Amino acid sequence: MPKKVAASKKGAMTIKAAGAMKAAGARKTVAAQDEAELDEMMDATPKRGASKAAGARKAAGPRKAAGARKIAVVPRAAVLDEDTLEMDDEAPARKAAAPKPKASNAKLVQLLNDSLGWELRAQAMYAHYAAYVKGLESITLAEHFEGEVTESLGHAKKVRDIIAALGGEAVSTRDDTEIVHTGDTREMLEEALKTESAAAAAYQKLIPLVKDHPVFYHAIYHILKDETAAVIEVETLLGR
Repeated sequence: MPKKVAASKKGAMTIKAAGAMKAAGARKTVAAQDEAELDEMMDATPKRGASKAAGARKAAGPRKAAGARKIAVVPRAAVLDEDTLEMDDEAPARKAAAPKPKASNAKLVQLLNDSLGWELRAQAMYAHYAAYVKGLESITLAEHFEGEVTESLGHAKKVRDIIAALGGEAVSTRDDTEIVHTGDTREMLEEALKTESAAAAAYQKLIPLVKDHPVFYHAIYHILKDETAAVIEVETLLGR
């Protein structure tokens, strides 16, 4: 065999081996990114799609660079085969991450909607009280009530996203418990305490139902912590 042909084949084998090592490294990078996503909270939910797209672009960058170095020796079809193989390896993981709608999720969706109803009610109540609070306490209480509106908006979005992921239909109306109109700050705080206590109890019922799903559990658990902290805060404002 001519020396030039032998050297060419040896070089091609070396490049293919290097390509296999790079592909394995890329798969490890994807696995690490998937684990990191579990730690990202629904606080940045809108950013999930952007993060995944950015991760895909970053992963694609090294593969394109590797492909550019192989063009002189390896046929283009071989590079495409390696990329296709990586995509096939990743597809099952993405499919497994998305829960499928089941009849057994009906109770979970119902309880999630109960919690969502309380969040929608809290938004209306706190916005109402922020507008009507008067006197010296209005400086601090108006800001407190407005902050609770913002928090309820965030909670509602997380709950709504979980319902959508389960294939359920999220309610768009608030819990029908009456919102008491008053100009008395103490009565406002008493009503706030009732609302926060009811919301905390609603989320407490959800914990056993989402404990086997890490993403849902993480979201509900942290909302429950917020509601429990809100109960303590209102009790402190009431001097209890």
